Amino acid sequence: MKKTFAIFASLFLLAGSVFAQSTASALPDEEIKVDLTKKVITPSDQHLMPEDKTGKVVIEYTPMVDEVRITYTCMYNLYEPGNAMNAIMGCLEDFTKENKYYHYKYMERDREKYYKDNRGIRWAQYISHVKFTR
Repeated sequence: MKKTFAIFASLFLLAGSVFAQSTASALPDEEIKVDLTKKVITPSDQHLMPEDKTGKVVIEYTPMVDEVRITYTCMYNLYEPGNAMNAIMGCLEDFTKENKYYHYKYMERDREKYYKDNRGIRWAQYISHVKFTR
């Protein structure tokens, strides 16, 4: 039984090496370049409320997977979650029109983050993770 299995395994390996293609013939002549980097976009229309002087929206766009992380940042004492959500939704609508997407869905729940910068000023962030479809 062991001899039969050893002979069968060696014939299988021999046949695999005979009929295998070389890696050079399997690859195309020209290399396909794919952009896997994230693009950081600051929208021209931030959709901020008039009383929000410190607010800022930043979009991190990964074109290969059609995903966006959009962040709204403002000072903690001026932070309103409703204003943050409205600003993000407005920027997402503009982004869908500019990049010819027709739908988006949220990949995870929106997050809020609070922190102090090096000068001791307290900031608040509202972060959304979105997947687009064409």
